[in-house]
Amino acid sequence: MKTSVVGRVLAGIALTAGIVIGTVIDRAPHRVPRQSGDYVILAGDFHVHAAPGDGSLTPSELRDEAARAGLDVIAITNHNQFLAARLVSSLPDAADEPLVIAGEEVTHPDYHLIAVGLEHPVSANGTVADVARKIHEQGAVAIAAHPMHAFAGYDDAALSAVDGTEVAHPERLEKYRREYVQTFERARRLKPHVAPIGSSDFHNTPALGQCRTFVFARERSTAGVLEGLRAGRTVALDDHGRMFGDPALVERVRRELPAGRTDAYGSWRRLAVALAWCGLAGVLLL
Repeated sequence: MKTSVVGRVLAGIALTAGIVIGTVIDRAPHRVPRQSGDYVILAGDFHVHAAPGDGSLTPSELRDEAARAGLDVIAITNHNQFLAARLVSSLPDAADEPLVIAGEEVTHPDYHLIAVGLEHPVSANGTVADVARKIHEQGAVAIAAHPMHAFAGYDDAALSAVDGTEVAHPERLEKYRREYVQTFERARRLKPHVAPIGSSDFHNTPALGQCRTFVFARERSTAGVLEGLRAGRTVALDDHGRMFGDPALVERVRRELPAGRTDAYGSWRRLAVALAWCGLAGVLLL
């Protein structure tokens, strides 16, 4: 009996220590974007789902996670829903934290279209070109989301209307990855300055920024990001290290490649996780 009591006490201490250590060190690292000539290179993820909605983290929590993932900007893009995106305006301004932009994943049986920079939601009525026009009326940008061949909506008119297409996406099937590349190549032939986009399509897995977009922006601001996307000054990076975009921009990103995931206190974080799991297992078993 005494052994059981001692075990429960030790398990409780381990669990408490893990929680305390994890809380104390839970600080997002400071990040300074890389300068390249007249532009600042901003690492972004423009396809992120949030709570409340179809994601697991709130916009505030996602901003903290974006900093750990080495991102400078993210867009909140829930499926045909704008509640989480409305929370973006309530986030306090912080010059040393990632930008968070309101958006939506306009979801239609024939296409999914990412809208970045919205002020209010856009309905999924009409063709890609119709919806892209509504997005542009708000000064936002339209991005073809995981544009596989099964989506009938991505014809030439659609690809001529969008500002970018997802060419890097953490898709498990290589077949679809090839289709994203082929769609981007089609779009480039129709619209030479269309932006290559890399996105994580984050919902609830630790994959924020797994694929990302490097934007060459004139300034570190929402307006600067949107202008860079609209002008096609981007490079997409997939989870295998492959880059897509203008060869000159790709070379500049390779030279100035910003750091990826930059968790602070890595050893302490691993210790906190180990203590918490061991303590929880002990509590449950004993």
